[in-house]
Amino acid sequence: MMKSGYTPRILVADDDPIVQQFVSSILMENGYEVFTASDGRQALDMVREIKPDLVILDLIMPYRDGYEVLRLLQEKDETKVPVIILSAKSREEDIIRGLEAGAEDFMIKPFNALELVARARKVLARTLNVGMQWTHTS
Repeated sequence: MMKSGYTPRILVADDDPIVQQFVSSILMENGYEVFTASDGRQALDMVREIKPDLVILDLIMPYRDGYEVLRLLQEKDETKVPVIILSAKSREEDIIRGLEAGAEDFMIKPFNALELVARARKVLARTLNVGMQWTHTS
C-alpha cells in the first residue's frame, strides 16, 4: 500500500459548498488531507500550490469548467495529477468525454460516499505505488 506515515493530499473542486463540505468530511474521516476549490481557476492554482495526489473534480463550475481544468492539468507534467470526475452530468457522451480527456474515473451525482472513498483509495494506491507521488515541501 502507501508509504507508512504518508497522508495523501486530495483536492476537492466543486462550486456547491454543500457537496464540497460533504466530500471533504468523508475523505478526512478516512485519513486524507483535504483541500478545496470553488471554481476552475482556483482549482488550477491549488494544484500548482499544494501538488495534490488526487483531484475530485466537478464539471460544472464558474470561470473554467471541469473539462477545461482537466485538459490544462494534463498538458504539463508538473500539473499532471489523477482526477476523478464527480458530476451531475450523466449522459454517456459526458462520461466518455471525461474519461478520454484523462480522468481516472467518473462518478455521477447523487453518489454513494463509501463508493467515492473506495474509488479514491484505488486510484491513490495505483498511482502512489508507481512513483507518481509528488514531493511536498511543506
